[in-house]
Amino acid sequence: MRDELYDALREHAKQNHRERVAKTPERIAYAEREFEKHGIRYALKNAEIGHFHAWDSQGKLRQFWASTGKIMGSNRRGIHNFINILEGK
Repeated sequence: MRDELYDALREHAKQNHRERVAKTPERIAYAEREFEKHGIRYALKNAEIGHFHAWDSQGKLRQFWASTGKIMGSNRRGIHNFINILEGK
């Protein structure tokens, strides 16, 4: 039998996940506004998880997830850090 603490922690984690997923459309819209503001070429590849492809000034493909702020190949996170990478900063 599971204990009450395990069940409470599991429910808390599920609730956190639901809240995070609910914010994905807002995060996608924000990322798109930032890309456009900076003149960055981008493509939304998966709207459920906010997966974007974007190209830096040399035409190199980079990937970003708006839902988590993850930047592929980097320890940095967030749209502003991603834009800095794309702009070579």
